[in-house]
Formats: sequence, structure tokens, C-alpha cells
Amino acid sequence: MAINELSISTCVFGRERGVGAMLPDFMDLALEAGFKMIEISHPVPESETSMNAFRNSGIKVWSIHGVMGMGAISPDESERDKAVETAYRHAAGYAEFAPCPIVEHYLDRHQDRRVADYYKDSIEKLYNKLSHLGYILCIETAPYKPLEYNRHPNSVEIAEFIRSFQKDDIRMTVDVNHSNLYENLLATADITRGLVSNIHVSNNYGVKEEHLPPDIGVIDIKQAFEALRKNGYTGPCNLEFSFPGQKGITPRLEQLVEVRRYMEKLLWNR
Repeated sequence: MAINELSISTCVFGRERGVGAMLPDFMDLALEAGFKMIEISHPVPESETSMNAFRNSGIKVWSIHGVMGMGAISPDESERDKAVETAYRHAAGYAEFAPCPIVEHYLDRHQDRRVADYYKDSIEKLYNKLSHLGYILCIETAPYKPLEYNRHPNSVEIAEFIRSFQKDDIRMTVDVNHSNLYENLLATADITRGLVSNIHVSNNYGVKEEHLPPDIGVIDIKQAFEALRKNGYTGPCNLEFSFPGQKGITPRLEQLVEVRRYMEKLLWNR
């Protein structure tokens, strides 16, 4: 149980553009800043060096971000199978940290209704391949990107999709930075009651997906987190953000400490 703890995504540390310190240094930085849990976010390279960094850091791995791409909704079954296999191999590489959530994006974002069938087929295949590893497969709420996708699935649709499997280990990740752009976050918390096993927390100005630090933007993080708690979420407040103008750059220790202190005061009056 991770009640009243903070988790921080490895994407905060600039790895996705290959800039900044190496992974063991990221873990040391997170620990020094006072974080006790992390989410391994793609694309951290799977290697013995990175695995040892996670094993030896003293920080608990809270969750893993999956890598299943748009091939999972291809009309070509071989392409879907390839996407599933890539996602499975990524998950298997981190299986020693299970049981924990593993997060995959909800990819049915197109008007072509055949895509729903392709996507469900891919998720079913991935779930079956993951079943022996002990993960909780979590489907993440979709970002609002009207210039990239011609349909935006809301939390009602995603919750219904998850419930259709009738599996206790197929659950949901609510990304508050996604869900505030197209629907009411408090309503999302109610709609997803009993389904949420992971969350992603960052902020924006209500117009587009920005993944800003929690103290910058229009989202009432405290209110959203309390609503998710009320509706059954029992994990940590899992932070996934980039400092403005620093995407791909390793943050300074004092920046991370400031975010941790802000969140602890905001949520728990520490």
C-alpha cells in the first residue's frame, strides 16, 4: 500500500532525449530529493546497468510504462502481433518488479470503428502473454489531441472497455493532465470508481497537453487527488512532468525538493 507517498516518473530526469546524467545518477538524485517511489517510463533502455540502478537505488519501483505503439491498431494482424510482442518483451524485462501496474495507452482514437476491434484484440493478446508475470495491466486515459486524432475517447468509454474484460488485473490509469482537457476531472473520478490502479499527475493551462509541474497551471491537483481517493484509488501520487523549457534536461536537486515539498504540503500538510 502506498497511501500518502509520492512517486516520480523517470521521464522527469531527461532520459527521453539522452541528455543529462546516466540512470544511476538519476536514482541518486531522486533519493536525495526525498522520493521513495518511481515509475519506469519509456524509453529507459533495458540493460544490466539500468536494472542495477533500479535494484540498488533504495527506491521502490511503483509502476512500469509500457511501449505498445500504433501497430496495435493496424488492420494487419501480423503488425498487431508485432506490437504486442514488443510490449510483452519490454514488460518481461522488468518483471522482477511485479506485481505492479504496467501502463499502456488507450489507442482507439479514430472514427473507423474497426479500430476498436483491432485494439481489443491486441489488449487481449497482451494480457494473455502477461498473465504469468503478475502485472496489473492499466489502460491510460487518452490525451486530447484534435490535430493528431479525429476522435477523443472519454473516460466513460475507457471505463466500459476495461469493465468488458471482467478481469481484476485489467485496470485503469487516470492521467489528470489528459482528462481535464475534455471532461470534468471530478466526474472522471466518479466514472472510474473502483477501476483505478495508477495515476499520472501533472498540470496544464486547460488548452493542450503540457505535462507541467503540479504547481503551474489550472488543474486543482488537491481536489482531483482527493476525488480519486474517495473513489477507491489507494496508490501514491505519481508525478509525470517536465519543468518548463527543460524537457530532456536533468533537473536540479533544489527543483525536485521544491516539488516534493509543495506536494506534501498540498496533499498532506506535512
